Amino acid sequence: MKGKILFVAGAAVGYVLGARAGRGAYIKIKDRAGDLWENPSVQKTVHQAEDFVKENAPVVGGKLKDVASDAASAAQSTVKSASKKAGKASDAVADKADEVTSKTSGSKGASKGSSAVGADKGSADTDDRDNGTSKLPGVSVGD
Repeated sequence: MKGKILFVAGAAVGYVLGARAGRGAYIKIKDRAGDLWENPSVQKTVHQAEDFVKENAPVVGGKLKDVASDAASAAQSTVKSASKKAGKASDAVADKADEVTSKTSGSKGASKGSSAVGADKGSADTDDRDNGTSKLPGVSVGD
């Protein structure tokens, strides 16, 4: 029934907007719609629908409340589940980052060790110079 009413209303609007007859066609449709609305059988149906809605509104409201409550509970459990999964994923990423860092620092330690050897070598040269044992051409130190 609702689909038929919407179809007729759509057809009427389309006719008015597309009609070349202009205002005359619009007035004709408006008068027919007014006559239809004032028809006693249409008014009887409208009153029946109003009474039905008034009687069933509390029932529908209660059902809507139950459905909304269930949806909220489901959403909360989904959020909790997603939060737990995100926490696990975060922990896994942190563990992997720690693993990569430890592997990387191990290889850096080797390069630091080799540079430390070079630093010791350089410090030995420095110590030799401080003692006056290193000889530079044309320079005499501490004599």
